[in-house]
Amino acid sequence: MSENDWFAMRSHKAQAHGRPEANGFLVRKDSTAMRDGSPRVKRDREERDRLVRQGVLVSDSDPDLYRFSRDHVFGSSSVAGGIVKDGNCSGPQSWRKPGDGKTLREAKHG
Repeated sequence: MSENDWFAMRSHKAQAHGRPEANGFLVRKDSTAMRDGSPRVKRDREERDRLVRQGVLVSDSDPDLYRFSRDHVFGSSSVAGGIVKDGNCSGPQSWRKPGDGKTLREAKHG
């Protein structure tokens, strides 16, 4: 796979890279995720806390962020995005190609 196969997502200070896989959506090692994003209810908080316990998400040099210690496959791009931004997320609309800015949804249908 080339770098062109990756999508990017930014949320506040967090920046992550991911791509669709046969069994879900992979987020690349060294991507970052917000520790505390949106103040609303977070449907993915339980999953995020589990990833911290498992060592997939570790403390970053920036106290506002977690860092992915290894590649991790999520069940969907929306769950992956929710973990990155620490809030609810529409993955197909939030993950974008760095080159042309196309969303995951546009890339799939376009």
